[in-house]
Amino acid sequence: MPLTIYKRGRFYWLTGTVPTREGEQRIHESTGETDEAAADRKRLNVENKARADVALDPKDRFTFAEAVEAYLDDGKDKRFILPLLDHFADTRISAMTGSTVRAAAKVLYPKAVYTTWNRQVIIPTRAVINHSANDGKCRTVLIKGFSKNERDVKRSEAPAKRAVDRSYIDTFREHSDDPRLSALMLFLFQTGARISDALDLVDDSPDIDLVNRKVIFRDMKNGEDGEADLTIEMVYEIQQLREWRRERMAAWEVRIPWDQKRSGERHSGRGAKKPNDRLFGYIGRASIYRDIKRICKLAGLPYLGTHQPGRHSFATEMIVKNRIDVATTAVKGRWKTKKLLMDNYAHGETGKGVIDKVFGKKRPKKAANGER
Repeated sequence: MPLTIYKRGRFYWLTGTVPTREGEQRIHESTGETDEAAADRKRLNVENKARADVALDPKDRFTFAEAVEAYLDDGKDKRFILPLLDHFADTRISAMTGSTVRAAAKVLYPKAVYTTWNRQVIIPTRAVINHSANDGKCRTVLIKGFSKNERDVKRSEAPAKRAVDRSYIDTFREHSDDPRLSALMLFLFQTGARISDALDLVDDSPDIDLVNRKVIFRDMKNGEDGEADLTIEMVYEIQQLREWRRERMAAWEVRIPWDQKRSGERHSGRGAKKPNDRLFGYIGRASIYRDIKRICKLAGLPYLGTHQPGRHSFATEMIVKNRIDVATTAVKGRWKTKKLLMDNYAHGETGKGVIDKVFGKKRPKKAANGER
């Protein structure tokens, strides 16, 4: 039945059917118009839109919600995705532009700095769309990230990221009262591991191979597995950590529960808990950061978390301090691109000593015969 209009009270109504890809769809709704000509134009628009939708290329009908579903079904990282799904919902990707995505960042996180907009909106939106575009399900969308040079962005007031040298790690370890943290900080410094990947390592698993001096990280941030080499020093640290864990396990097994104890040493706190199966003994990050802050304060060190003494310092030690090429560093540190590594993680040397070392006046050596 073709779409027609009829008057009902003050307003003209639509009634009839329009074509869809699934078949005919029944329409019965008010046009909101009191003028017959205006109502007929609305009827014509509804019919034309329905016909255009039927003829539309499937790639142009594909929605953001469908792209998200495909992305998550493939086991991709769901961080930051749900707010984007709530915002774009069933918006067709063909109707999305770089400008609409950038505008969404400002709506979703109005008080955030530009780096947060990039990390939590621009990058995940690109990832979701490109995942389906690579499968031929939708069109690609060019989405430009935010930069600090734009006038309408908020810049971070946090101190710039920095790298540390071995003296920072050694001082931390000297003041640490927890062998797990001592080993963990050295591990992060020497492997460039993310804290989440380090904490996921299960002790006595095939992923920790002390004979061949390597560990394997499963399902890292980029969804892939990665491998890190271990120094002989780190192998020894892990062996010592395992011995410490065995001693704790033995002490836990012979402990007397507090509710059966009348006097003597209390078994509470860390000593009362059964050691878990993780290499570094931590399940989550919260208590780690608290303990690192405490030890940094005791040692008189600036608190830098785990990423700066870890990945930032690994990159700087390799490239800047020891002149290892960028390609090798990217492989050993498990960076996906060399650009990401150089733009964010390698920190140049500071201080006058650099210039003095290169350009400082050097006294000519005295020849054996006394001539200069």
